[in-house]
Amino acid sequence: MVKAIIFDYFGVISSDEYWNLVKTDKNVTSDFLNMANRVNLGSLHWKDFMQMIADRTGQTLEQVKAMYSSERINPQVVALAKELHENYMIGMITNAHHEFLEPIIEKVGLEEVFDAIIISSKVGYIKPDKRIFDIALKELGVTAGETIFIDDIERNIAGAEVAGIKSIHYKSFKQLKQELEGAL
Repeated sequence: MVKAIIFDYFGVISSDEYWNLVKTDKNVTSDFLNMANRVNLGSLHWKDFMQMIADRTGQTLEQVKAMYSSERINPQVVALAKELHENYMIGMITNAHHEFLEPIIEKVGLEEVFDAIIISSKVGYIKPDKRIFDIALKELGVTAGETIFIDDIERNIAGAEVAGIKSIHYKSFKQLKQELEGAL
């Protein structure tokens, strides 16, 4: 019986403009993925990361900041999470730097939708590491078998499944709704 649903942030709840800017497949190992992993683990400061991205893409720092400011919340996914929250524990696991994401969470009011928000730079693990999923399960008070995880990146789906969590590979809102209906 499903008791909790955990959402990814970038690419599911929000757009993911970083990968559009760097023009690299987020499912393939690259220097851009390695830089993202470092900032998401908290081992690279947010300001330094943005400057590195500017330098490596030929953009100005202001253009990189504007790119991050252009990311948009998907209102359909947030509305779905709110609806599901009536019957399930709702969580979010994100590979992100807290200096960037926490102001957005507060501004948008996401802490009202999610019972647990796990930000990788605060816990020191990034998806697909099993330990980040274990932290979310503990905070939600559920087992892996009682949980569904939703993400747009295949390696993160695989990591959740290694942790014993049933997963949905997000491709579109319509597809997500159909697969969730079948899983609940």
